[in-house]
Amino acid sequence: MRVTYASESWPDTTYEIETDRFGNYTIRAGGRVVKRVTSVTDYVGKPKWGSKKLELSAIDDAKAAIAQFRSAFG
Repeated sequence: MRVTYASESWPDTTYEIETDRFGNYTIRAGGRVVKRVTSVTDYVGKPKWGSKKLELSAIDDAKAAIAQFRSAFG
């Protein structure tokens, strides 16, 4: 899933968040990769085909990472 995100405190910069159903995500700004996170590859109870819940959770994690990055360097 791809989502375009603009922080409320920094509306001038938009980020593209790309996630998959396993909880992995990539954040891009201006076409450049800002952060890439790979989820744990194997754990007890991991859904074989992934899940929508993991995908939505990855989007929330990516938004939190953007907020943390902006507060540290903004």
